[in-house]
Amino acid sequence: MSAIQTVVYDFGTLSFLMLVAFFIRKHVKLFQDLYLPASLIAGFLGLLLGPQILGKVSPICLPVTSTIGSWAGVLTAVVFSVSFLGAKQKDFGEAALSTSVHAGIGHQLQVVVGLICAYIFITFFGYDFPLGFGLTPVFGFYGGHGTALSAGTLFQENGWEAGLDVANTMATAGLVCGVVFGVIMINIAARKGKTLYVRQPSQIPREVKIGYVEPEKRTSIGSGVTFNDVIDPFGFALCWCGLICTLGYMVRNLLIAIHPILSNIPWFACCLILSMIVGTLCRKTGFDRYIDRPSMQRISGFTMDFLVTSALATLNLETVATYFVPLAVTILCTLLANWIAYPYFGAKLFKRDAFERTVGAFGQGCGVLATGLMLVRIVDPQGESTAADAIAASSTIGYLWMIPYFTLGPVVSFTWSFGLQLGIAVALLIVFLIIGRLIFWQKRPAWETQEKHYDN
Repeated sequence: MSAIQTVVYDFGTLSFLMLVAFFIRKHVKLFQDLYLPASLIAGFLGLLLGPQILGKVSPICLPVTSTIGSWAGVLTAVVFSVSFLGAKQKDFGEAALSTSVHAGIGHQLQVVVGLICAYIFITFFGYDFPLGFGLTPVFGFYGGHGTALSAGTLFQENGWEAGLDVANTMATAGLVCGVVFGVIMINIAARKGKTLYVRQPSQIPREVKIGYVEPEKRTSIGSGVTFNDVIDPFGFALCWCGLICTLGYMVRNLLIAIHPILSNIPWFACCLILSMIVGTLCRKTGFDRYIDRPSMQRISGFTMDFLVTSALATLNLETVATYFVPLAVTILCTLLANWIAYPYFGAKLFKRDAFERTVGAFGQGCGVLATGLMLVRIVDPQGESTAADAIAASSTIGYLWMIPYFTLGPVVSFTWSFGLQLGIAVALLIVFLIIGRLIFWQKRPAWETQEKHYDN
């Protein structure tokens, strides 16, 4: 089978899993109530029906090939390549900046918790893994599958083969925790009167729960920049994506030619930085009229769906079993830290819409921006709050401290001491805390001082 035939074959397998997952989500109430994305269901199906589980007891199983495992890394580059293409300049006002400080606290807290857990398991229980294990929570929870895959690849290249599977496991756990515990947080807050726009968790439209939109309610997913007889509009959007991916590859090769040490900068990071540069230049020159932002978001969206599915379907269960105890303990500690810190600092830092922004930040801090926006939609169904715009803006600002961690962190974790790594993490955490305390600190939480926007 040729390389292109393998790609098409793998694409068919992943597409089958996604279609089955969609109909499962559409008809299984438990998955609807948990708001589990189809990509997560598809990944678990691939794992269950593939050679690692069903293949062990049956001669017939789903052909989840080894090449599918390599999809995730390539798709990460695609996701990063469109991050800033067509994006409008954001208004980084008080809401965005305070939410960014809040996110920075969450980011550094995950690093601190992870490093401490790793040190304990290495020192007292004799586990043979690098201190980089302690960075996988922030790669998986705060960063999501894309960041986890890029960092995990660097772990592998530097000698820790299990690093990619560990990071993927953290990302999957983070996504599940963000959705499930985010919904739990909303229910508790609603009962305590902390929500400003709903008395109780909103009655989400049926199409949101089941994932299917009736014909009369369907909306456009993008705008055509070109005429079909010249070039297909969506194909034109894909060309921009392909351009950034290729430029990213060329830039990385150039950096390696300058000095071999620069090979530690992954392709994905080059794509992200180039997306930022090209997106900014296009916006400044007016060239962004040739880029349809909703189309870029759709490319990012379906690419992320396939990324999560491919990563989870090919997760090495032997690695998970080997590291089960440290994985389980570290996941629980990270979740507990997020559960305590995000609400506490949200109440102290947010001048408006404290809970709405808190639960959105919690969802984002456990995986992806989409999870945070989904949770915001539950507590703010009409989009009246500042929450959605604030966490979206903070996700952009958050690249400032996320990029150094997932590009350099996996490399230095093999040589830097525990004290040095923890010291830097704690120092940055203190910086965020000081900024929050000096600029954004509130004496009373917003839900005590602001008007409720629903009928009593």
